[in-house]
Order: sequence, then structure tokens, then C-alpha cells
Amino acid sequence: MKKIKLILLVLVISITGIKNSISEELRMGIEGGLVYADMRAEDTAQALANASGSTVTYSYDEATWVGRLFADMPLSSEMSVEFGFFLTGSLDATYTISGASATEGYDARGVDAAAVFKSDDIFFKVGMHRSELNGVGSITIGGTKYTVSETISGTGYLVGGGFELDGSRVGLTYYSDVGGDGDSDMTMLYYGVMF
Repeated sequence: MKKIKLILLVLVISITGIKNSISEELRMGIEGGLVYADMRAEDTAQALANASGSTVTYSYDEATWVGRLFADMPLSSEMSVEFGFFLTGSLDATYTISGASATEGYDARGVDAAAVFKSDDIFFKVGMHRSELNGVGSITIGGTKYTVSETISGTGYLVGGGFELDGSRVGLTYYSDVGGDGDSDMTMLYYGVMF
């Protein structure tokens, strides 16, 4: 978390300095939408069933909200460099076993940098991200609740694309290895505005 905050602080200071020197070219923006990720709840339920010898029922979220702030600096009419910070809501799952229940939830945040290629109203981007994945799990047995949490961080790549028109855009971005975990990928579907 400290590294994410430091990177975000450096990003904000850098963007502010660049914006003041070339304010007519640098664009800032905000995006919001949904992020989809596979929690592999079926696998967890099966593992719990195997360990307990009981039937396990479960429910889980397939998507949650996501927000992203970004700065886009043009290098030419067809290419720019983009830096951003993203934050997601929690994806949750609940498992019920006779006499006990368990829950897990995950949220993510991070910074990213990408090269953006533009042709007319269409854009494509490819880059890297440094992200943090926070997980919280709890189990309730006989009315007593036990909680555990863990945070991991690491890097991964991103690819995306979309349409941009009159200061707004719609797009889709895939983030691999969120938190540095090879099994944690997410896909962000968003609408954004630039100013």
C-alpha cells in the first residue's frame, strides 16, 4: 500500500507540473464502470465440500464498480502516453455448510501506464500496471466469527481499446495478474470523460 501511495503521489505531482507547462495539450479524465473477475467460487466450494464431507452452497458476485483517474499526454496525433489510478469495489462470495458459513471478498487498486494508439475515433492501448489485491475472509462456526485478511501486490500487463468522441469515451481494458497473482485477472468496462 505504501508503494501505491508513493507512486500515486509522484504521479499527481508530475501531472500537475506537466499540466502547468503544456496545459493546452495534456488532458485529464475520469472513468467509471464495472469490473468483471472470476472468483473461482465453484473451486472454493468444492474444496470446502471435500474437506468437510458436507454439501456446500454458495453465491458470488461476478462484477463490481470501478473508478479510474487518468492523464493523457499526446506525443503525436496518432499516439499518446496515459497514466492512471484505479480503485474497485469488493467482489464477495458466501459459502454455507451445515452449522457454519464462510465469506470472502476482494478489492483492488493500482496505478497504470500505457501507450495509446489512435485512428479517427478508435483507440487501442497496451501497458503495465502495479496493483494491490486485498482479500478478507471470515468463517462463522457455532455463532463465533473468525476473520483473516491478506494483501498482495505486484505487476502485470494491460491491453484495451474503445471509442473516443467529443471529450468522452467508452472502452474495455483487460488487466492481467492483479496484485502480481497469476490467477487474478480483471476486465474493466467503462465510460469516461476528459477535460
